[in-house]
Amino acid sequence: MGKKNGQSYTAETLSEYYTSQNVEMLRSQIRFADYNPRRITAENLKTLKKGIKTFGLVGGIVVNSRTGNTLVSGHQRLTAMDELQHYNPETHQNDYSIRCDLIDMDETAEKELLILLNNPNAQGEWDYDRLADMVPDIDYTNAGLSDYDLSMMGMQVQEAVNTLTDALVEKEALANYTQSLQPTDDVTIPFENDEPPTEPTPAHSTEEERQAAIDHVKEIKAKQMEQGMEKAGKQMAYLMLSFDDTRNMTEFLEAFDFPPNAYIIKGEELIMKIASDFEANDTQNTGK
Repeated sequence: MGKKNGQSYTAETLSEYYTSQNVEMLRSQIRFADYNPRRITAENLKTLKKGIKTFGLVGGIVVNSRTGNTLVSGHQRLTAMDELQHYNPETHQNDYSIRCDLIDMDETAEKELLILLNNPNAQGEWDYDRLADMVPDIDYTNAGLSDYDLSMMGMQVQEAVNTLTDALVEKEALANYTQSLQPTDDVTIPFENDEPPTEPTPAHSTEEERQAAIDHVKEIKAKQMEQGMEKAGKQMAYLMLSFDDTRNMTEFLEAFDFPPNAYIIKGEELIMKIASDFEANDTQNTGK
């Protein structure tokens, strides 16, 4: 029994469509589905672990009791948890308890459910305009977004960062100016390390000195923007290549000796491989 909006509720009030039972199980009791078609890169697993450390393990881990506690949903999260808990799947060392949604169905239904729970056709899609509006208010790395994701939303990385820092810079400039008006203090507007002031700003700053200080802060910000845009330009140098099906993609990757699961490849490396193939073909034709 629990409470919702101050009112008690029991299992009898749950919808008929809620068919799982929330239980606690030992990690050693759960086995991965050996047929699971889902996979995760080392970089994405790192992002997932960061998310778990930030927010905790949130969301259902679905286990099917009828097939021997087979994991139906949560393979990547459980993999991340294993690493965080230093769990050894062979010896069960560092075993730990975890909450699961326990279901009871045959293997065919289990496989269908596993696909459904991960199928983009049964999920929503991003409204990128709304997502872009949210980014300035959050730490986008905590949300698992990358610089590439920001570029897909049409956002410059440095612009997103500056949105977060603009208010702080202006607040700092105002605070320094306010402090400069105090008759007992000598203060300085913060400058970059390579541009130290020759002497402190007088206590009673004139309006011209105040404006000069603000202009200098703006100059520093402009330099930071220029550097950030240059960095962002390098980070967002992406080109998307699509195929009609995975077989064509695999054949393309194999033709240039890339791993079949290489979803991101360096353009310069591809150019070198193409140039090498052209050179080899030209040598063969010349030798005939």
